[in-house]
Amino acid sequence: MKPTILVGDHFFLDKIAFPGNFPEQIRPLLPHRHINRGDIIAFKPPTGDKIPFVKRVIGIGGDTIEMKSRTVILNGRKLDEKYKIYSDYSADSSRDNFGPQVIPADSFFVMGDNRDNSNDSRYWGFVDRNSIIGKPLFVYWSYESDPYNGADLSFREWLQGYTSIALHFFSKTRWFRIGTVIQ
Repeated sequence: MKPTILVGDHFFLDKIAFPGNFPEQIRPLLPHRHINRGDIIAFKPPTGDKIPFVKRVIGIGGDTIEMKSRTVILNGRKLDEKYKIYSDYSADSSRDNFGPQVIPADSFFVMGDNRDNSNDSRYWGFVDRNSIIGKPLFVYWSYESDPYNGADLSFREWLQGYTSIALHFFSKTRWFRIGTVIQ
């Protein structure tokens, strides 16, 4: 999601009224938050990863989505996306061309803002409403670090990581990011 969300950003997540946080039996009884195109959502990844994914909603249920040479076409119209970036200047036909496909009801087509470095709906399909766990609100701490890879750490690796944070807290904290609203 660079540049909107950076590696090491820690943010508050609005989890109220999102079905992925509650047992399946009570989900029909709960209110559902409306999700709009352009919203950033956190959800349980369809890939089975432990860490939630955070992506931008590009299309909602009933929309027809298509991508031609890196241009997103939504319901027959070119989508103006001021937030997207490309870091790889060579066109990749599998990544930069997609669809057209109709998004099923209660599903969402999501993409990262850094299109060349995003594991998103182009590869694994739509996000079901029941897997959404919230919307990021704002950054409460940002620390310059390597990406978390989800691997199990030994006690020694865990201790080294937290010792490094303690030693470099002031020099690696991105103070200018604290309070940044995520949009």
